[in-house]
Amino acid sequence: MKDLGARSVTAVFWGGGGAISRIFLQFISQVFLARILGPDQYGLFAIGAIVVSFSNFFADVGIAYGLIQKKEVAKHDLRFITTWQFIIGALVSATIALASGKIAAFFGDPRAAEIIKALAIICFFNAMTSPSHNMLKRGLDFKRIQIAQLISYFVGFFIFGIPLAIADWQAWSLVIAWLVQSIVALVVMYWFIRHPLKPLFWYTNAVPTARYGLTVLSTNLTNWLINNVDRVVVGRIFTSKDIGAYATSYNLIYNPTSSLLGILQPVFFSASSRLVDEKSRIAKGYLALIGCIALFIFPAFVGLAVVSKTFALAVYGAAWTSLGTTLQPLALAMPLFLLWGLTTPLLWTGGDASREFRSQLPLALLWIVAAWAAAQISLTAVAWAVFGLFLCRFTIILRAAILLLDLRLLSIWYAMRGGIALTGLCALNLLVADYALNKITTPAIFRLIMEMGLGLTTMLLALRLIPSLVGADIVPIIEKISTKLPSIVAPYFRAVATSAKKA
Repeated sequence: MKDLGARSVTAVFWGGGGAISRIFLQFISQVFLARILGPDQYGLFAIGAIVVSFSNFFADVGIAYGLIQKKEVAKHDLRFITTWQFIIGALVSATIALASGKIAAFFGDPRAAEIIKALAIICFFNAMTSPSHNMLKRGLDFKRIQIAQLISYFVGFFIFGIPLAIADWQAWSLVIAWLVQSIVALVVMYWFIRHPLKPLFWYTNAVPTARYGLTVLSTNLTNWLINNVDRVVVGRIFTSKDIGAYATSYNLIYNPTSSLLGILQPVFFSASSRLVDEKSRIAKGYLALIGCIALFIFPAFVGLAVVSKTFALAVYGAAWTSLGTTLQPLALAMPLFLLWGLTTPLLWTGGDASREFRSQLPLALLWIVAAWAAAQISLTAVAWAVFGLFLCRFTIILRAAILLLDLRLLSIWYAMRGGIALTGLCALNLLVADYALNKITTPAIFRLIMEMGLGLTTMLLALRLIPSLVGADIVPIIEKISTKLPSIVAPYFRAVATSAKKA
């Protein structure tokens, strides 16, 4: 336990560095592909992506996720999990392929049938990747995870996807890119963690392992429903072009948020699982994490919401102008999604793994009705409904965490108040700048660069000149992170931590 904190920071550092690199690659490739393919072809691919993301939960039932929490992992654990990952992954892939025609008919676009059929095999690949992936998470080995993900994404989308799009393969360029990415990720992660492949259909701990997996499955399916029902409704009601615009704006901000959450959540889950009897230490770590998110993440998303229309025009071009109106509420929703995702591990380590499922199932059912009603108004109304959903979702899960850790609501406010104040300051400056620059006839890309520079400068100056923005619980994290940063930026963060100590 002595080095648990240091290992957690190292894991976040490697994970964060890899995630930033992957987000950069994703952004470059997605913008390039969006400009080549246009909203219609992106919408066609998005239909297949919705189906595969849903079926992945059945392919990876959840038993592999339990590897993270186990105090000890034996060979027979890995053999049992790998065997059932293989069986269920193969069954799900076959089912999706056979039902591809009916699924495409549901979304009202027969062109999607062949795409859905081709993407179905990804469920099998992801299921077989899961044991190695979760063993790496268990060991907080995010360095290797990021290497695998960076290599697989680069090969899939830069070596295959972009050249095929240029060669006019349309939506199929995205399909092939995703297939290649999944295969490469499977090979590289298994190379890192070569777990036994000999089949094992049953063993002593099969029942508790399967029960845990089914609990994870039910929770993840509920979460999928909450996260994706809006896209299903959009796909059912609107045209492929509208689907493409909505899916692109959603993925633009959801993917980096999900990448960041994919680093912080398992690190927090792994660390808190080892401190399960030390509630006060878990609570302190949780407050520090949400304080950091409010301080460093909130300003970025709220700033993007303020300049969303300028961003859409500058980055995607005139063909994607509708993206700006949906991007704004979705950008505001993502910090809430991130806070929710960091809160859920507390329920898993608190001894009530089904609590998240029970608390969110009524919300999921209500959300189906709300999303359908919003879709009758407009695409933008659906996006604002998503913001309302994530606000409700975070409030529900936060209440459960407060009860579990014996926290006070005031403690949450103290942890986040500095970040909220900084976010308000950055948003106000950007709002004034965006209004003023839009009055001047200048290229959208120039306005965006100016606004990005202003937002970053405001944030850096405020952290340095107003030390009270940095809470006491956040200072140790900034100090530890500063030791891992390049020498050109490390002194700034050390100075911020020192000033905050004196405040």
